[in-house]
Amino acid sequence: MSKDTVNAGSKVTIKNLANGALMEYTIVGESEANLKEGKLAAQTPIGKALMGRKKGDVVEVKVPSGIIKFEILNISI
Repeated sequence: MSKDTVNAGSKVTIKNLANGALMEYTIVGESEANLKEGKLAAQTPIGKALMGRKKGDVVEVKVPSGIIKFEILNISI
């Protein structure tokens, strides 16, 4: 597993570019997902948008209320 790109098992710090909120998630399988514990399923819209991306990338996620942009600040294993 690489720290250069987001994969299952990666711990990712992202910043919401609309409001500056920082979030930290571990990308996991659907059965392990638990947002209270910071575990985000790779199958979610945000998880899908992050997979395979690199630190510094800005990703756009389509959600019911519109499009949210996140910047990937850090990736660790």
